[in-house]
Amino acid sequence: MSGSHGNTPITLPSYTALQIQTSSNAIPVPILWGTNILAPNIVWTGNFVTTPQYTQSSGGKGGGGSPSLSGYTYSIAIIMGLCEGPINGIGTIWKGQSTYTLSTMNPPNNYIPDYLAAAAIKAASVSLFPGTTPQSVWGYLSSSFTSQAIPYGGLAYIASSDYQLGSSGTLDVTDVETLGYLCGSSPTGTSQDADPSQVIQDFLTNAQYGVGFPAGSIDATTLFGSSGGASYQAYCLAAGLALSPALVNQEAANSILARWLHLTNTAAVWSGGKLKFIPYGDTSISGNGTTFNPNLTPVYNLTDDDFVYTDGDDPVQVARTDPYAAYNYQALEILDRSNSYAATPIIAFDQNAIDLYGLVIASTVTAHEICNDNVAMNAAQLILQRGLYIRNTYTFKLSWEYCLLEPMDLVTISDAGLGLSNVAVRIIEIDEDNNGLLTVTAEEFPAGTATAVAYPTQTSSGFNMNRNIAPDPVNPPLIIEPPAALTASGEAEVWIGLSGGNGGTADPNWGGAVVWISRDNETYTAIGTVTSPARQGILSAALPSAAGQSSSAVPFIAIDSADTLSVNMAESNGMLNSATMSDAENGVTLCLVGQELLTYTTATLTGPNTYALTGLARGIYGSPPVAHATGAPFTRLDNAIFTYVLPSNYISIAFYLKFQSFNVFGNAAQSLADCTVYTYTPVGSGILGPVAAALSAGNNVDCGLASSIAAEYDDFGFASDLYPNVIDLGLASS
Repeated sequence: MSGSHGNTPITLPSYTALQIQTSSNAIPVPILWGTNILAPNIVWTGNFVTTPQYTQSSGGKGGGGSPSLSGYTYSIAIIMGLCEGPINGIGTIWKGQSTYTLSTMNPPNNYIPDYLAAAAIKAASVSLFPGTTPQSVWGYLSSSFTSQAIPYGGLAYIASSDYQLGSSGTLDVTDVETLGYLCGSSPTGTSQDADPSQVIQDFLTNAQYGVGFPAGSIDATTLFGSSGGASYQAYCLAAGLALSPALVNQEAANSILARWLHLTNTAAVWSGGKLKFIPYGDTSISGNGTTFNPNLTPVYNLTDDDFVYTDGDDPVQVARTDPYAAYNYQALEILDRSNSYAATPIIAFDQNAIDLYGLVIASTVTAHEICNDNVAMNAAQLILQRGLYIRNTYTFKLSWEYCLLEPMDLVTISDAGLGLSNVAVRIIEIDEDNNGLLTVTAEEFPAGTATAVAYPTQTSSGFNMNRNIAPDPVNPPLIIEPPAALTASGEAEVWIGLSGGNGGTADPNWGGAVVWISRDNETYTAIGTVTSPARQGILSAALPSAAGQSSSAVPFIAIDSADTLSVNMAESNGMLNSATMSDAENGVTLCLVGQELLTYTTATLTGPNTYALTGLARGIYGSPPVAHATGAPFTRLDNAIFTYVLPSNYISIAFYLKFQSFNVFGNAAQSLADCTVYTYTPVGSGILGPVAAALSAGNNVDCGLASSIAAEYDDFGFASDLYPNVIDLGLASS
């Protein structure tokens, strides 16, 4: 019975269409003001393309091996809707666990092949359509899918004709920071939020997506106003309140409006056929170039002569909440823009009330309309103060003579029985009965409690890992041909050592590089990947020559105990460890300095990334133990060195190499066009001819009679070979 045993590579199935877990054609189109994060919805797909991926083996003498199928990658043409337009652009794009911008989305062909790095994220170049009305048709649809060429007027969307899906056939989780309508209309905090007054007007009156509320039924003087007035606009700007609402779910319009007004400390009043907006702000405040001056003049001074009541009843009824039930800890959940729009709690609390009455926590207010932590702190403080300090409510009745009163008006009340003398209260509700009597409910008006002191707050920045961070290119690489004694294949090899960095400093985000080779510097083929940085550095001090130290014997019997090899490993951040004398003598600590092969025994750390190496075996494997100047390249030859078996037709022929860096996550591969070209001409070190191979194996070689035609021949390599192959023919006494 015969056969082979081992692991059989698993080939992923070949999908025939985009794999979608859920789909819906009934979800609403989001509406966005300011800047917030949106999850795009697939509007259209087509041209699903399957691309097979192959593994290329190096093979033996005579060239590379045959390719084998390792899996598939997929791409698709796609339109992903964002929201109602027009928008002002898009910011950060989160695709999987990587981040992009519209300008930095990589072209589809700049990625690591699947057979070299299966985790590579293949980005797609995308185009943005801002959602104007009318809007031009996407050119790709017009040329390739004429019958489906729809302009999608009024819909902001992104589109790609070659959107890369990787090897799964599914879309990565994608979120888009969208700069919506009115983005930057508020100077509060950043230039990305919207003025709440303009948001409310657009929400109520926009002909495309608004509520349909008549513009003439809005009291514009209370909604808009310049600095120095009492309008809602002036209040929000001066108080540092700005919103970026994203309406992504179906919800009643009155619920949305009530939430926005709650967050901005304002009430809406319907009076005289007009919708008025009256801020609760009770002191003059200035900020963001605007001043808010509230109207604090009482409309009436009410006394017992004005109240309608029956004998035996109190003219003014008072209700006071229990201070032990008043909330003294308020949290708002916002989408923190500085933390990639992560849901973040912003806390406001009153320590004095907590000390007096104990901790009373209010329900967390969902405020995803707020994306700035300082805005959120102001809003949370205003909500806290209103619930904590306004605990008295007054109820009294008035005759129809006071029918012009409306909610949010200020009046003063006097009641000797309650000890009230011209106490200011704010009307919050008026009910009229069948007899024309007005039942008025008012709240106390302690000046200053409806204004929050604006001060910055610090939130948790969290940890958002960008798996698409661009790596530095490779440092000057090591490219050598080792002597035959160091090759495991008995064939000519090229050794390549790579690390990533810039300006002599290692890049912690460098994860490796794809090795590409070409014979014409035009068409390149990937021959492998490097996933560990080589321990590369430079000499920080000159190293003198070591005459008479060259040795091809193993162990290396000539140890240089006088000289010190000083190296700086900053470019690769490599570490060097000491070894035993036996390790050094047997080549375990093999290094290359310039073109000299050597080993060391002791590695002493002398400073950041600097080492002093002593106990040196110089000029081993026949390499020249010459002097080396400061700045000469140093490389530790270990398992991080990439080995490529040279095809026989590459010997003595110049070829070209590129090293395409990628990051530690296997993503953000450098564009192959941007990679530096390195030219190398191999001489075939490590190749032993038939005579040399027989002699090195200890076999006798009978070259026959001198008078006979030569049956055995060998060129014994090139005289220009840097590392001569030395064959031990045994002892002369044998």
